[in-house]
Amino acid sequence: MKNKILLILIGVISLSCDFTPPLNKEILQAQKYIIQQDYLAAIKKYNAILGKNPPKDIQVKINYQLGDLYSIYLSKNSEALPYYQKIMKISDEPLWLVKTQERMGEIYFSYLKNYAKSKDIYKKLSLFRPKLAKQDFYSFRYALSTFNNGNYKESYILFEEIKNNQGHEFRDRAIYYEGLILFRRKDWEKAVEIWKGYLKREKRRDNIVQTKFLMANAYETMEDLKIAYNLYYSILGEYPNTEVIKNRLKSIYQRRVARKR
Repeated sequence: MKNKILLILIGVISLSCDFTPPLNKEILQAQKYIIQQDYLAAIKKYNAILGKNPPKDIQVKINYQLGDLYSIYLSKNSEALPYYQKIMKISDEPLWLVKTQERMGEIYFSYLKNYAKSKDIYKKLSLFRPKLAKQDFYSFRYALSTFNNGNYKESYILFEEIKNNQGHEFRDRAIYYEGLILFRRKDWEKAVEIWKGYLKREKRRDNIVQTKFLMANAYETMEDLKIAYNLYYSILGEYPNTEVIKNRLKSIYQRRVARKR
């Protein structure tokens, strides 16, 4: 996978550029460093090229490559951001603005867990017109960023919009998160009802197991111990932490025995 990205990374700057001979030579040297996996040398060379104020289209492509080198190859996501941000300042081409925001959104959401930042980016991408090919993904990430940022009221509205869109790629997961919001609001009965519908649609076993665990927790909280016990038991051996399930089963069993005394 990395080799494929590497070829794309090199290709990005090679295409559609009319280099002067000296500039061409320096860029080829930077690309040679990438092929040799000497990423720090490539970064140094690219920054040296930028220091010579090349044409704006070259600056855009070099900044994009520098961002990718830091984020993809060196796992230094914070250090990648200034290069992507630079593109936003020097280019108004939709293609580059979308590609750059995609990269920044992924960094903020998946690596830095800065959901306020990722929310703003995915909101812009989801509202972009004409609609982008990954519009469903962007709108779901927008809702999920809002949820992870702790704004349950706003995120519930966003998930509701996705749920009501019959053709939306993430419609089912939006239903799950509506239940999760109600669960966190301690509205156990409504959460359980939503999840019952969700389980009729969900196919992924890991998602089903996680949902049943939360439903069991809700039933346990509502003192419906028999249903809670059966749900916990149904995912014994499948839930990632087996000891947690065993402890819940033991606790519920003891409480049910105590009730009969």
